[in-house]
Formats: sequence, structure tokens, C-alpha cells
Amino acid sequence: MTTTPDIAVLTVTGSATIRDHDEPPAEGILSVKLVTKDGEVLAGIAAEATESHTPFTLSVDVAMAPNPAALRLWAMLRTPVGVWGTPDLITVREELVLSRVDA
Repeated sequence: MTTTPDIAVLTVTGSATIRDHDEPPAEGILSVKLVTKDGEVLAGIAAEATESHTPFTLSVDVAMAPNPAALRLWAMLRTPVGVWGTPDLITVREELVLSRVDA
């Protein structure tokens, strides 16, 4: 008898928030990547960011992510007045808070 591996999609949702107390920029592009702990990119998005809390959704084939708890996020918000991001990879369970990285 042959068994078929799970055919399903793993979805990670959240929102990116700016940590700095500066007035958030009115517009920008938020890029978010879903990666393995070794840095292999499994999924990514780029979206217009018009608020200080920008939602995102990433999806990946479950066969590519057999241990969802080990997945990490990387993000960058590029705006006309600067760049915010995650200096390090963070777990998918952590809040995605961006810090100014170009100051």
C-alpha cells in the first residue's frame, strides 16, 4: 500500500508594526519573507503599507515546512523617509516589530 503525503498549504498571517515612536510614514512598501532557520526563503510578499500596522499573509506547501515552529520571518518597510526592518530573523510566534535600520 502506498501513502500519499499531505497535500496542504500552511498559512502564516500577522501584521508588521513600527517600533519607533516617530510618526509612521504615510506610505511605503512592506516586504516580508518566510524562511527556514537556515535562511532558505519559502515564501514572500511585497505590499503597499499605508498604516502603522500592515497585515500580511504568507503561504507555503506543508511539504516545504515540516516543522512550522522552526520557521522565521524577515521584514523590511521602505518609505520615502527611511527604512525599518527586522535586524534578525524572528520566529513566526513573535510579534513582527520593525526598527529603524537606516538611521
